[in-house]
Amino acid sequence: MTWTKSAARAILPGFLFERIRAARWRRTVYRLQKEQGLLQAAAGYLEKNGATVRFGPFAGMAYPRRAALRRHSIPLLLGTYEQEVHPVIEKAAKRRYDLVIDIGCSDGYYAVGLARLLGTKVLAYDPEPMERVLSEEMARENGVSDLVELHALFRPSDVKKFGNRRVLCICDCEGFEEQIFTAETIADTARWDLLIELHGAAAEKVPALPWSQKTTQIPSRPRTGTYKELEGLGDGNALLSEYRDPQTWLWCDSEA
Repeated sequence: MTWTKSAARAILPGFLFERIRAARWRRTVYRLQKEQGLLQAAAGYLEKNGATVRFGPFAGMAYPRRAALRRHSIPLLLGTYEQEVHPVIEKAAKRRYDLVIDIGCSDGYYAVGLARLLGTKVLAYDPEPMERVLSEEMARENGVSDLVELHALFRPSDVKKFGNRRVLCICDCEGFEEQIFTAETIADTARWDLLIELHGAAAEKVPALPWSQKTTQIPSRPRTGTYKELEGLGDGNALLSEYRDPQTWLWCDSEA
């Protein structure tokens, strides 16, 4: 029997479906990056430069070697990853929050980076067990294990739990954002600042919601630049690339 995505979603419990989808997606990305030589390039980068983030808002953060060797980690290690949203992170760093919520935390790059930057409790969610293990390693290596609390799946009903809190929310959950953020749930986010990576149909649906915050859409852009850290490792622009189609982030600013 071959299941379609819609059939699997209908039959399986939400948590199990998202866990299976996350695991399959990560395996697919790993295979493609290995075929493209990006994992070998990451190993070369680590040998040459070590495993500390060089630039950007998370400069100085230790990146566990095991995590770095499982993905195209050069943009993460160099600190050029998602440069488009660096001004948002820098703005958030000047604000005070009760809590950070990271939905789709992957290996902990944002969860640990924000824990270091803000000194604030971070609730980090990812349905893929291995990613939570890697997040724990990154938190431990950076001395913020007491600030980073790992969970599996963030559900739409969880929004209300934190509705009375001053929250910074980072969301990258591969399309699940349109189920989390709806006209009903965003009524509880009035005190939140949110940075939401948009995927598929959510790129139109989520920005169109009646947000109380000022919303700004931030488009992705190609990567260029010359870094001595990349010398001898291959095509610099290819190594900087994050291999994303034109993409958009939604920044919902409660203080604008």
